Amino acid sequence: MRSFLAVSGASAVAPSAAVLAHLGSPAVSRTGAGWVAMDGPGAAEGAFTVRLGRAARTRTADVSDASLGALLRDGVKVDGGRLAAIVPPFAAAHRDAPGAPIVVATDWLGFQQLFWWQGDGVAAVSTSALALAALVGARLDRQALAVQSLVGWQVGLRTLFAGVGKIPAGNLAVLEDGRVTLHRYVEESLAVDGPPPSVEEAAAEQAEIMAEFHRAYLRDHPDTVLQLTGGQDTRVLLAAIPPDLRTGLAALTLDVHGGTDSRFAARLAGLTGMDLHIHWLDDGPAVTPAEAHRLALSAARQLDGMASPLALAPLLRAEARLDQGHRLSGLGGETCRGFYYFGQPGGAVTGPRLIEKLATWRLYANEAVQTAALAPDFAASARADSLALITESFEGYPSEWLAATDHFYLYQRMQRWSGAHGSVAAANRHFVNPMFDRRFIQLAHAVRPEDKRGGLLTGRLISLLDAELAAVPLDSGLIPNRLGRPGLAARTAAYRVTARKAARKIRQKLRGQGRPQLGAAEMAALVVAHWRAEPEVAAPLRDTGLINPTWLDDVLAGRTQPEPATVAFLINLLAI
Repeated sequence: MRSFLAVSGASAVAPSAAVLAHLGSPAVSRTGAGWVAMDGPGAAEGAFTVRLGRAARTRTADVSDASLGALLRDGVKVDGGRLAAIVPPFAAAHRDAPGAPIVVATDWLGFQQLFWWQGDGVAAVSTSALALAALVGARLDRQALAVQSLVGWQVGLRTLFAGVGKIPAGNLAVLEDGRVTLHRYVEESLAVDGPPPSVEEAAAEQAEIMAEFHRAYLRDHPDTVLQLTGGQDTRVLLAAIPPDLRTGLAALTLDVHGGTDSRFAARLAGLTGMDLHIHWLDDGPAVTPAEAHRLALSAARQLDGMASPLALAPLLRAEARLDQGHRLSGLGGETCRGFYYFGQPGGAVTGPRLIEKLATWRLYANEAVQTAALAPDFAASARADSLALITESFEGYPSEWLAATDHFYLYQRMQRWSGAHGSVAAANRHFVNPMFDRRFIQLAHAVRPEDKRGGLLTGRLISLLDAELAAVPLDSGLIPNRLGRPGLAARTAAYRVTARKAARKIRQKLRGQGRPQLGAAEMAALVVAHWRAEPEVAAPLRDTGLINPTWLDDVLAGRTQPEPATVAFLINLLAI
């Protein structure tokens, strides 16, 4: 299940083909003054409980549909603690009886994307912002498009459509009598009781959480696949799996020939006895320009235009040939690492200059559109519009700057960028991220930022889980058990790696070039080749008023080659 749309209100009209096209092939049922459309089993005239992704899991057990129904039927009186215990991604919808309110809930992080709209006496909730926009004829939100053109994803709760919003993290929406009411079931604050834990205290409890999760999950789902790379996050997951359960455990790595992930994954599989499958993204039949364009448009629509379709399209093509069962993935560890602290002043108070510096040197580094591609008036206002929304997103965060960046990267970058991609994955497989356990994240946030610098917390966590694996270098060249020791040597090594990454970002900034995601550059070149062969395909871009027509003429004539981030933005415009 992924596609879901519910409308309530006396003036609710029957769904058009344009609306339903964004939902796949849904079954539509009337609900008195409204209707429901969903693309899986369970679309009935009366009561229903449906997962909007495939997974519903706490730290220790799967959550049944019956349990979800019993939980969600309480609506605004829902047991928030029980709902927050479900590990993201998660979303579900419930109606207790014919004529009863429809209750939809997203996870505590807001990782699985749900959207809502309120009109005059009519309201709607959906898994698709595009479907809601088509339903109500929403115009494009120029300020949100400005953010998209510089950051490549959204901040706050906006979508690319005016009036269509994202349901916030830790909220459920109750749809009844033409109104949608948002209700927070868990506080956004991640504060823990008592004084901040030390690195040792936090790592010890986090290690217990990871070990408990993996023991229970592999007990219930022994056919699980571990998605393995050379990075820190999947090293945490691997180290948390008991050694006796690693032998023969399926592992998957997506890479291109000559890439680093496959090399590190092979070494780890050899050490642990896992059954590793490397899926080569650059193998298989060649993709034609027309096919690349079709894949990119499909990816953009699945992302509601709010992340890079060129990053998703190669993965969708690969996943079509892979088993879509239970998959353990390493996300959520960046808040333990605080990699975004580099170059940031410790002890500083959040303010406009620091926010602007973060936006200019880090957020705009990879996915900013070439200025020449944009209409001059849009380009002139985009930076100010984007900065205003980014600044607004910091409201309510801690006053201490490094702690504020922890919140920004979790509730903005993780929720809106990773969550857009993760929502697609969650519809296709049991896509589980153990490090999204709420208590695990609370502990990561509770450790003082100055104690997390240089990877100290993550290094200590891996060392506590498995000393042998902690001695194996990461793809960065850093060794976890050395990172886990406080001292000048470990911090100097981490500083050097981070400095190299920062230097790359500075070069990107000075050259005006972002770093494309895996496979994105090749997809971009194929898409542009298709536009040049069939220029009418790109013609709608001229009608948006956002693109420089002279620049577009130069692209179609082959006089200039757009960068992948620019092509991604243009594909999103075509999709929406």
